[in-house]
Amino acid sequence: MAPVPLLVFFALFNPLLLCAYKEDGWPFKNCPPFNCGKLGDIGFPFTKNKSSEMCGPCVDGCDKNSQRIQLVRGGKWFELHNISQAGTISITDEDLRRHLNSNSCDSFNNLSLPASLPYLSNTKISTQTLFKCTDPSVNFPHHLEFNYTGCKNFSIYYTRNTGLPSPPHTCSILQLPVNNTESYSDIFRLLTATFSIEVFLLHPCHRCYNLQRGECKIIKGKHKCIHSIEGMICMDTAKIGRDKYM
Repeated sequence: MAPVPLLVFFALFNPLLLCAYKEDGWPFKNCPPFNCGKLGDIGFPFTKNKSSEMCGPCVDGCDKNSQRIQLVRGGKWFELHNISQAGTISITDEDLRRHLNSNSCDSFNNLSLPASLPYLSNTKISTQTLFKCTDPSVNFPHHLEFNYTGCKNFSIYYTRNTGLPSPPHTCSILQLPVNNTESYSDIFRLLTATFSIEVFLLHPCHRCYNLQRGECKIIKGKHKCIHSIEGMICMDTAKIGRDKYM
């Protein structure tokens, strides 16, 4: 069975979007679908428009051998490997890869992923919990199997167990992507700079973009639709009348 085009998929569940398409063409005028070389055809919420804040993650380098993606405007660029039909992207943090390959203590910092985006979920990331401790004589209430003491100002402790102890006050918690095929004894091989995250529109943002033609933002922890139109008039040629949708 051939995949359903993105616009048709939305229209099946949202006749208002189909109406908007008939009236104005592609409803996200600043975020039109595009072809990106080996990645194939890509549509909203992905874009190649580097300036439009209304769009989602920006894809660059479609005419090159490798592509990159920026999850938020002005933010960090990640190497982009794949975009699935379900909206899961496989990316590499190039700085983290460089640190891991050189066994650098700069590896032990949280990922530079933006927070509070209306289209981003990190539920696909498989992570390893690390305890970064500045006290060389720190004692955990439960035995931790592994540690790395090669850094000047801190030590790293970790375990295979899923039931983790509360860290002492001299320790902070890190969550970094893990390569489950590698040995736990080598922390720099255990961790990985390549991981997957989901990109999708939450329902409030879907309604904001599709019906209200606005821009979805998270303000004080809540989704807000800004710069939206007051309403949309749609003429249905199959019947006489006018419907106004707010």
